[in-house]
Amino acid sequence: MSKSIKDNTILGMGFAAFNAFMLAAMSLSAKWLGDYFDAIEVTFWRNSASLILLFVWFMVIKNHDFFKTERPKAHIVRGAIGTMGIVLGMYTVSVLSLAETTVLLFTSPLFTLLLSIIFLKEAVGVFRVGAIIVGFIGVAIIALPGILDSAHPFPMLGLAAGIGWGFCSGSIDAILRWMGKTENTYTTTFYFMLFGTIACGLYWPFSATPIDSIDKSSALTVMGIIALLGFTGTTALLAKTQSYRLGEASLIAPIMYTMLIWSVAFDYIFWGRTPTWNVILGAIIIVGANLFIMYREHAKNSKIKAIEGVQG
Repeated sequence: MSKSIKDNTILGMGFAAFNAFMLAAMSLSAKWLGDYFDAIEVTFWRNSASLILLFVWFMVIKNHDFFKTERPKAHIVRGAIGTMGIVLGMYTVSVLSLAETTVLLFTSPLFTLLLSIIFLKEAVGVFRVGAIIVGFIGVAIIALPGILDSAHPFPMLGLAAGIGWGFCSGSIDAILRWMGKTENTYTTTFYFMLFGTIACGLYWPFSATPIDSIDKSSALTVMGIIALLGFTGTTALLAKTQSYRLGEASLIAPIMYTMLIWSVAFDYIFWGRTPTWNVILGAIIIVGANLFIMYREHAKNSKIKAIEGVQG
């Protein structure tokens, strides 16, 4: 490996770690904002703040090509599923700890592989199918003690919403594999934010929390949280894009799981919460299943490239 490639790989891994931190910080901001607004409203602020920052960035770099698209219908589908996922995620983070929410989000790669099998007709061996099953056993371990313990029940609606967030996120990853052949990453992100802002904005007339109902003494705090939510979300996107541009996916993707470390830290710092044994065990199983899937996919792709190299 040449020095320049090695340096780029290290820099890419650094961007990936920064992305994980920013995503955890975004969840923290969403949890704080959940004290003032419901899940749809928080999603509106998350999307609109990020949309403004992304638009300003496009203007600064003077690249208007990011507004061009060849597949508007695909963006609508991506926007609808993505927005639904964010709403579910914002609800989940409001009723569960950041660590629990993050672990449930980690089911996303399991759903991506499952949907790729069903809709993209990808050939998957028995080992990766087994990893999907094992991953969902991890989810069951997280919920089971709370189901059996009536004195300390697990918020089942929060569990369902968290799994739904993982499903929507996994669906988006599968859709982006399909859209990525023609659409730029920034283009898909911009139209996703635009769709989410408009869709959630239509909810405001029926909102239980009118904007003018926020106490004036709290207004500055709310504005600060909204700005932080938009900044962390947009920065995470840019860091993720840079990480995959500079480094190999097989090295970059596993770093995403450091998000759990930050989520646990935030839970402890701000609420004095530590993860229970079943959440820790469930996290180990889910992350382990995802890493095994990554390993098998990397091995498969390396084998295909080797065969193509021999044939070439």
